[in-house]
Amino acid sequence: MKLNLFSTPVFIINIDTNKIIKKNGSFKKTWLSETSSSHAEGDILEVESSNYLLEEIGKVLAKEIKKTLKISLDHIWENRYEVGDFQERHNHPGSHFSFIIYKEIKDSKTIFVNPNEDLILSYFNSKLNLFEQNFKPDCRSGQMILFPSYLHHMVAKTDQSVTIAGNIKIEMVE
Repeated sequence: MKLNLFSTPVFIINIDTNKIIKKNGSFKKTWLSETSSSHAEGDILEVESSNYLLEEIGKVLAKEIKKTLKISLDHIWENRYEVGDFQERHNHPGSHFSFIIYKEIKDSKTIFVNPNEDLILSYFNSKLNLFEQNFKPDCRSGQMILFPSYLHHMVAKTDQSVTIAGNIKIEMVE
């Protein structure tokens, strides 16, 4: 019998990116990577867009969590990558789940880091690589990856691409 202890749920969802319509969004070079992003101000979605996004996320989480949930959009922004741009390793504190919508990409360059990376490296050297240290999802345009916000992730040097990222908060409804 095999058990997967402390597994981390990550979901890849097909999304109609034409239904994600923003009201605003000014871009500036952000983070150490100086990626062009609307993160600093955040974007505001049209009501129908917000409802669509939360409904799609809600369907997936309801299957996994099996409790009545109230899901709210905490922050959403767009990233515009030029050839060679990247995003340094980070997570999204203060929210429960985060997502990346791949609006226009050739090849996803997102990399997730094993939450136990430090422990794995302290017990096993690179010659005895028994456990995955990184995960690179095979996502394409029109897909979204939904993941717990505590997961460290980054974007390797990329081609020209556009992603929409965001955070959600969850409340259990009694």
